[in-house]
Amino acid sequence: MNDATAGQSPAPNDKDLLAQVRQAWAEVLDLDSADEVPLDVNFLEAGGSSLLLIMLWEELHPLASHTLKVSDLFQHSTVTAQAALLAAPPAATGTPDGGGGRGRDGLLGRARRGQLVSE
Repeated sequence: MNDATAGQSPAPNDKDLLAQVRQAWAEVLDLDSADEVPLDVNFLEAGGSSLLLIMLWEELHPLASHTLKVSDLFQHSTVTAQAALLAAPPAATGTPDGGGGRGRDGLLGRARRGQLVSE
């Protein structure tokens, strides 16, 4: 999976947030300890599933400083990337297509408004 913030670590003062994300993963993946959760392994590769990702979103969205979508967790699929995402200011969390409406959400929205034309 493409990880939009691969290689980025949360700021040092966000270590608590990293621990909270790791703990949420441990709970959702039914692990005995957060220490068992890898920091830089994709959620699906760590034993997760689409349904478990929705459960993870339920745990993480209250920690976000902005609106968090389930799709954000697919795009930021590691503990490290998710902690960085949650810590990021709202303006830094745009969609991978730059918000230009070319992604799935943009296409669906335009189709619903009758604005979908061949591009």
